[in-house]
Amino acid sequence: MVNKEQAPLLEVKGLKQYFRVNRNFTVKAVDDVSFTIRPGETYGLVGESGSGKSTIGRSVIRLYDPTAGQITFDGHDISGHLDKATNRRLRTQMQMIFQDPMASLNPRKKVEDIIAEGLDIHHMYHSRDERREKVEKILAKVGLAPEHAERYPHQFSGGQRQRVGIARALIMDPKLIIADECISALDVSIQAQVVNLMKDIQAETGTAYLFIAHDLSMVKYISDRIGVLHLGHLLETGTTEEIFENPIHPYTRSLLSAIPLPNPVVEKRRIAETYDYATSGIDYTKGTDHLVSGSHYVKCTDEEFARWCH
Repeated sequence: MVNKEQAPLLEVKGLKQYFRVNRNFTVKAVDDVSFTIRPGETYGLVGESGSGKSTIGRSVIRLYDPTAGQITFDGHDISGHLDKATNRRLRTQMQMIFQDPMASLNPRKKVEDIIAEGLDIHHMYHSRDERREKVEKILAKVGLAPEHAERYPHQFSGGQRQRVGIARALIMDPKLIIADECISALDVSIQAQVVNLMKDIQAETGTAYLFIAHDLSMVKYISDRIGVLHLGHLLETGTTEEIFENPIHPYTRSLLSAIPLPNPVVEKRRIAETYDYATSGIDYTKGTDHLVSGSHYVKCTDEEFARWCH
């Protein structure tokens, strides 16, 4: 259960992540993004391919050094140089589940050694028996058997491999897990199993998620709050109900209108809204956050806000 009065676990302010290609060209992958995640909350980050979702996740966990902005995790500033104590705290209390379950697991290592790698690095056990016990306990939590610890990644299905990735993140008992499109490579039925597993684990451990995904219906199912990202800008953010029931930004409306409906009669009449930034007349760099209601914000100019809300 999320306590709205509780201080944010993660607070991102004005995050910018630029990549210099050459002397004349710089890719602005993430431009002035701000959001917060409270303990035990799931924050869904949605947007099309190339919008900067994964870059935000990698910047937050400090796989990238942020170009500008401030990242505060559990009351500690992690946006600048990381000293030894801060780096250890970050590496143990924040974990990541990657998109491709095969590419993110070492094919030469057994599952036991893959899952326990964090324990080995940070010396979080006193004996081999304790290490094995921790691995078997976390395997059971993600729905795998103790004998799976002796197998290699290629001996598992895609869904089982992703469970191994989840177990590797969970064994560190983190306060925040960044799930970077962790279900997009899986079959639909397996996606539902993995997402239900993540919800069960969250209810049991109180772990917060930054859930990065394309699938809006899955984001609606798992998220408490949602942020809509386009071309590196966070255009709209709010609770799941606020975003789905009252989308304000034209890009958000176009995304939601593209969701297929299970009723074939209604689906036949569904008309998806089109949105083209180049011809929309909207300039993301000139927008500021406008409060719609509650925790629902949309990034736009005063004129755009008046036009879209009336």
